[in-house]
Amino acid sequence: MIMRQLFVLILVWLPYLASASPLVNFKATFDVDAFGFTIGSAKQKLNCKPSDKKNRQVQTCTLTNIAKPPGWVERFINESVIETIVLEQSEQALEWVSYQKELTRRYDDRTEHKTITFKKDTVLNQIIFVEKEKTWPLQTDTKQYVYDEISIVYAIQHAVLNKNPLTNFYIQGNKEQQKLSIYIDKQNEIIDLPFDDYLNTTLIRFKNANIDAKVWLLNDYQFFPGRIEIENKKTDKTITLELDTLTQ
Repeated sequence: MIMRQLFVLILVWLPYLASASPLVNFKATFDVDAFGFTIGSAKQKLNCKPSDKKNRQVQTCTLTNIAKPPGWVERFINESVIETIVLEQSEQALEWVSYQKELTRRYDDRTEHKTITFKKDTVLNQIIFVEKEKTWPLQTDTKQYVYDEISIVYAIQHAVLNKNPLTNFYIQGNKEQQKLSIYIDKQNEIIDLPFDDYLNTTLIRFKNANIDAKVWLLNDYQFFPGRIEIENKKTDKTITLELDTLTQ
C-alpha cells in the first residue's frame, strides 16, 4: 500500500520536476561602470522559499539590490539605494509582486531620504504607486508580466532557462508602464569578466522608447546574468554592470 502511494506521488510530481528549472538562491556582486570608469558596486541577493499558497508549486522570492559609490566617488555621486523586490516563482514564470526603493542623497549640510513603492493588486487588476497614489491597469485578457529595471533581468533568465516565450514583458517606471521588445541576439558569444575569463554567453537585447539594453547570460551558470548594459535613450548615457563574484 505504501509503495503504491509512493508510486502515485512520483507520477504526480514527475512532469513538474522534469520540466521546471527554478532560479536558485544566490549572492552576487557587480561592478558598476559609467562615464568610462567604475563608479561603485551593486550587491544583489535572491532568497526563495515555498509559498503558503495551497495547490500551487510556487516559491515566494525576495530580491535585494544594494548600490553605493565608493568613498572617493561620493564627492561626485551622492546617491545610494536599497531596493527590495518580492516575486513569485513557478514553472511558468517569475512574477513580480512588489518593489520598494529606499533612496539616500547626501549633501554638505543635510541627508535626504526618499521611499518609492509599487504593488500589484490582483483584485483590482492594478499596479499602485503608493507614495503618489497613482495606478496603472493590468491587462486581464492576456498574461502580462510587469517588472522593475532590476528584476526584469532575472525574469529574462527564468524564461530562457525554462524555454518560455519572451513576450508580454513590461517595465514599470515612476511615470509610465511600457512594453518591452525582447529577443535573442547571439547564442554563443565569448566574454571576459572580473568573475572569470572566456565565458560562453547568450546575448539578449531588450528595449522600449526609453532604454536600449543588453544582457549576457552565462550558459554554464544557469544563464545567470554576467554583464548588463543599459542605455538611456533620453540622456544618451550608458551604465554597465559586470559580475565580480557569485555564490549559489
